[in-house]
Amino acid sequence: MKPVTHRIPPGSGRRPGRWTMRAAIAASALAAFAAMGAVSAISAISICWLSACSKPSSDFGTAAQIVDKDGFVVLDPGKPSDSLRFASLNMSIGFPVSQLLFTNMDDTAVAYVVLDSLFKRYQRGIPSERLKGMAQAIKDLNLDVVGLQEVMSFTKDGIKINDFLPELVQAIKDAGGPAYIAYSNPLNDTLLSGRLDGKRIDIAFHEGNAMLVRPGFQVLDSARFIYFSLLPIPTNKGTKTQRCLGYMKIKSPNGIVWQVYNTHLEVFEEFSSGQALELRKIVDSLKVKDASGKDAAPQIVIGDFNVDPNTNAHSVMTEGGFRDTWDLLPHDSAFTCCVAASALWNPDTTFSNRRIDFIFARHIVKVLDHEIALKEPFLTSTGTRLLATDHRMVWTRIVGQ
Repeated sequence: MKPVTHRIPPGSGRRPGRWTMRAAIAASALAAFAAMGAVSAISAISICWLSACSKPSSDFGTAAQIVDKDGFVVLDPGKPSDSLRFASLNMSIGFPVSQLLFTNMDDTAVAYVVLDSLFKRYQRGIPSERLKGMAQAIKDLNLDVVGLQEVMSFTKDGIKINDFLPELVQAIKDAGGPAYIAYSNPLNDTLLSGRLDGKRIDIAFHEGNAMLVRPGFQVLDSARFIYFSLLPIPTNKGTKTQRCLGYMKIKSPNGIVWQVYNTHLEVFEEFSSGQALELRKIVDSLKVKDASGKDAAPQIVIGDFNVDPNTNAHSVMTEGGFRDTWDLLPHDSAFTCCVAASALWNPDTTFSNRRIDFIFARHIVKVLDHEIALKEPFLTSTGTRLLATDHRMVWTRIVGQ
């Protein structure tokens, strides 16, 4: 397989090492604020291989030419086309750590009590079962590309408890789905410890982004870009959270080239807007052009943008010519965020009814579907009603040429 090309901004090419405890706590707490109904936090990026299955001609709607307008191209019936299904899914770290910001973690006894309670609550969400719920939805929707955020890897006392990405891939296969290829780039390593009455607890985790893709597409190029606009963490070492953009240029079996991006922007709009501007500049710099200098490939941007529609980072994208795919088929509320306090074990918990997870598209022919999945609790193998994640998955079907 062709090796991946990484283009990383100067000074951003190294994976960060272990953070100080206070920095880790602060960064981790940002993710918890998302679970409380605000927005999602710490992010990383994944570089992945893309694939898709061929679609019947009926998927493409009318054979007549589509009127050209902003973000769209005219369908040429004499050329091959693709109809691909894209999704964005914030998996939820399920790890409520916001209280750590207000806890003296330098006191090892206090740290022990807090971490022990935190771990028990994490377990209450039954992460391995949640992953099965996500897997079933991905399989049932027959998705071609899935952009994932908050992809967790969690270790307690040196024992790996969960590793979301490989567990999800296996769960999809176990549900009868395809063997998705997944590539991940974990960031924001965190190590927390506590001691009490001769007992010790060590919790280590990182979370990031990933992309799932079907086998079969040719990867022409891929890259990772670490944003320059990053939220500083209040430590004496100048630590910042890591946020990134991942990119793939792929060619389908029909010969159609697609450019696909996945991201998770910062919680605070003064940073997310800057990140969206960086994102747009990167996408513009990588446009595929034809011999006449015109755009020649559909551009899809998937992610948790942590803002409401028509504000801040969302407006940055639409002002750059991208279309929010929900705007093209606005038949339901499409709320994607968030379950209060990440109480995933409580099927009756409240939901904040915000739309912050988007799929943007530019230089496409048509949007055929736009839906929300994982709206309701599912029944686990043990009969427990459980929410798969504190976000809902958004997916769309797009025609490109």
